[in-house]
Amino acid sequence: MDRIAPLVLQIYRFAVLAGVGALLHAHFAEMREQGERPVTVSEVRAFLPQAHRLVVSSEPGGGLEVRDAAGSRAGHTWRTMPQSRGISGYSGPLDALVVAGTDGRIVGVAVRHSYDTPSHVEDVGADLYFMEGWNGKSPEEAVAMALELEQGGVHIVSGATRTSECLVRSVAERLRAPGVSGAGPVWRPTWRDGVLGGLLIGALLATFGRGRWLGPWRRVFPWLAFTGLGLLSGDLLAQSLFLGWLRGGVPWHQAPGVVLLAAAALLVPGTTKKPVYCSWLCPHGHLQRWLVRWMPARWRVTLPSSLRWALGWFPVMILAVLLVAAFLGLPLDPAGMEPFDAYVWRSAGVATLVVAGVGLLVSAFVPMAYCHFGCPTGWLLGLIRRRETGGQSRWDGRDTAALLLLLLALGLDAGKSGIQAWLGL
Repeated sequence: MDRIAPLVLQIYRFAVLAGVGALLHAHFAEMREQGERPVTVSEVRAFLPQAHRLVVSSEPGGGLEVRDAAGSRAGHTWRTMPQSRGISGYSGPLDALVVAGTDGRIVGVAVRHSYDTPSHVEDVGADLYFMEGWNGKSPEEAVAMALELEQGGVHIVSGATRTSECLVRSVAERLRAPGVSGAGPVWRPTWRDGVLGGLLIGALLATFGRGRWLGPWRRVFPWLAFTGLGLLSGDLLAQSLFLGWLRGGVPWHQAPGVVLLAAAALLVPGTTKKPVYCSWLCPHGHLQRWLVRWMPARWRVTLPSSLRWALGWFPVMILAVLLVAAFLGLPLDPAGMEPFDAYVWRSAGVATLVVAGVGLLVSAFVPMAYCHFGCPTGWLLGLIRRRETGGQSRWDGRDTAALLLLLLALGLDAGKSGIQAWLGL
């Protein structure tokens, strides 16, 4: 294709990305309205064995009144959604069940659904000390737990911090006294946001800074990024994160550091050609670069250009699979398709550990193999990166693939009902 003005092609690239995101966001919004997951008696019976029927409550606080087989009141139950929709965990909001006995005190809390990584949600549910922390409390005392959380007075599940914090805040938001609307989302920066902000400043300095003194900084900074982003916070950019945000909204207030990191990762390469996230921040990228230096040069394998071209489509295939799973509601965990959740080592799933291990093993022989041939997140960031010579840009394979992904999203959105019926979903 003839050369194209850089601005026109950049607008196209951002427009394709925005178009796919808009289709997914609209789809998830529709699913929230049509698939409300009504509370069932069996869920409540796990805490109130005498539960036989649920009746919509006429009390100001809403919820459901629990009746026993004789029709007598046996307790009360609430689900946190939709009141807690504005409260986000790592990837989005969660829906929880709160059950109280006839005395009004809570007898149990359970997570019904969450957009966070499934292994994190499982860790929260398995931590009995945390989950039983509501038992015996009145709704007012449960609301107060949100304030205690800010003061460090609530036990939080290690390895699933944001998910457990989201559960505490969601329960509190739902149980606020009738007529007292909860305040809007509160700006809650934490030490993790400070780490991310500091690392982003360091990465921008390494990318754009000038001066002889920056040489040592560029040698030290990869170790800081690997430690801070990979081992301490674990807040890496990934498809599971982006899909969670499209489902439940961007957590501007609950996780400002991650949002700022994502914005920089998208905007900086799109306007300056500099891949600041992939080059300076991604821990998995740093591990591969260190492998290149540590492994003997004689072990390196040079792939034929035709094979490199074919392998370059692998990230596109992963993105296509994720689109199909998202639109059709298939039980596919996007965190297991990439290695980044492996850095949340306390709760990493088997799939993400395997992807991380295999990617590093191959990269020991084919330098930066995962970055070049396996990373869908890196592929998207590379799509919007300015690529031009002589003041002009050229349409390339990424642009063609992006158009195909957009057409796939349009087709899935238009025909998802028929496809689901054909597949028996």
